[in-house]
Amino acid sequence: MRAIQIAAFGEPRDVAQLVDLPDPAAPGSDEALVEVEYAPINPSDLLLIRGLYGVRPKLPATVGSEGVGRVRAVGSRVRELAVGDRVLLPRQSFAWQELMLAPAKDLFAVPDGDPQQLSMLAVNPPTAALMLKSYVSLSPGDWIIQNTGNSGVGRAVVAFARESGLRLISVVRRESLIDELKDSGSEIVLTDGRDLAARVATATGKAPVKLGLDALAGEGGFSLATTLAPDATMVVYAALSGKPSSINPLNVIFRGLTIKGFWLGHPNFKDTPAYHEALRDSAGLVASGKLRVPVAATYPIGRVEEAIAHAQTGGKVLFDLRAG
Repeated sequence: MRAIQIAAFGEPRDVAQLVDLPDPAAPGSDEALVEVEYAPINPSDLLLIRGLYGVRPKLPATVGSEGVGRVRAVGSRVRELAVGDRVLLPRQSFAWQELMLAPAKDLFAVPDGDPQQLSMLAVNPPTAALMLKSYVSLSPGDWIIQNTGNSGVGRAVVAFARESGLRLISVVRRESLIDELKDSGSEIVLTDGRDLAARVATATGKAPVKLGLDALAGEGGFSLATTLAPDATMVVYAALSGKPSSINPLNVIFRGLTIKGFWLGHPNFKDTPAYHEALRDSAGLVASGKLRVPVAATYPIGRVEEAIAHAQTGGKVLFDLRAG
């Protein structure tokens, strides 16, 4: 079978290589063999390849943090899955490969639906759900704000906020995204900038904003923090700007701003009942069409350098593991 591996950490386009590996053995009694259909390229995958993620695999390593596939064979004691079932691959299970052998208990069966959308189910939507539930007590009608509203996590935040009756401000960096995000459920969509706090106050009638979700750090995180109410919380879950977080210390000292970090791989979240509840809720939103992330392109596994280059320019890119 073919897979994408790294033998060293570094620039993803340079170190991610297509390799031929032996096919997995027949499933053990409690295992299942899965034929992978689609696997996304996530920012966390690129961080891992660079050696900057929260964990480092032993090299050489196949990479890819999530994906979806069909069960090809099951072991003799497996009862919860059958051949032909569509399943999510275990998180951080190195999804960029054509075949995967995994413990059946670690596979999450999903209803039939768009496999491209289902391939993006295990990381970004639960991240959104858990951030909305884990840091601040929110009630219907409360205001929250996020940057990168057009990202995979951002669109999941939109869907969960709409389901929960939360009022959402999404911040983007391109005016062309405003109407699209409003149509998908963001009540207010604004472009980023140092005057963001004044524009948020005008748009909300100076309502308190209790929670901010920051995926940018740098200038984007700085401006997001200025919009928050006294004693609010800002959760930092990514640093897409590539710059350090920049927060006005006076907001922390005099206005009681709390800064938290979120990582889905942290023991507080990884494989916990809260994560599995968030995953089930996410699956329902995807199956119903309430959560949909635009796919910029799909690439066969043989075009790894081109696929990664595209993902680094923006937009959601998937590997199509079924393609030649």
